[in-house]
Amino acid sequence: MSTPGSGAPSGYGEGERVFGPPQGSYDADWVAAAARRADPGLPEETGRELAVYAWEHLRAMGELDAPELARRLMADHQAAGATPANVVAKAAVDFCQAYDVTP
Repeated sequence: MSTPGSGAPSGYGEGERVFGPPQGSYDADWVAAAARRADPGLPEETGRELAVYAWEHLRAMGELDAPELARRLMADHQAAGATPANVVAKAAVDFCQAYDVTP
C-alpha cells in the first residue's frame, strides 16, 4: 500500500481497519479479549497471563483440546481459579481454530 503520488509505503493500518491478527498467528491479546467477552469479570491481567501460558501448553500438547488445556492451566496457575482457566482455554482453542493456528 502506498500513499498516492508519493510512491512510499504508508504505515500499517493507515486508512484501513484491522479485523484480526494474521492467519496462522497466535495472539494472546486477542485470546484474552475473547475470554473477557465470555467472562466480563475476568481481570485483564489474569486473562492476558493465562492466554500467554495457554499458547505454551498448546505447543507442548500439539493438539487443540480445551479440557486438557484448562486442566494444565489450572494445575500451573491455581490462584487464577477454575473459571478463568476454562474460559481462557476455550478462547485459545476457538481462536486457533478460527485463525488456522497450528500448535
